[in-house]
Amino acid sequence: MTRSEFIQVNDRPCRFKLKSGKEVFGVIWENSTEQTPVYFFATLGERFDVRNKNGFGVTIHLEDIVGAELINSSLVG
Repeated sequence: MTRSEFIQVNDRPCRFKLKSGKEVFGVIWENSTEQTPVYFFATLGERFDVRNKNGFGVTIHLEDIVGAELINSSLVG
């Protein structure tokens, strides 16, 4: 996935297909406080859990993502 493709799904619920062939559901967001952007992945429950105020996730590389499909956000809850 390129950065321009990423911008369209930034911090939005998606189904991601990884280079390994696995599919995961969650969100990816960018931490641009670094000189080089760092990307994080979390499941929907982890990302939108009100107790998780910092939005911690697992680092991920955009080149490991081969596809993304937006999930209807009305289904999240």
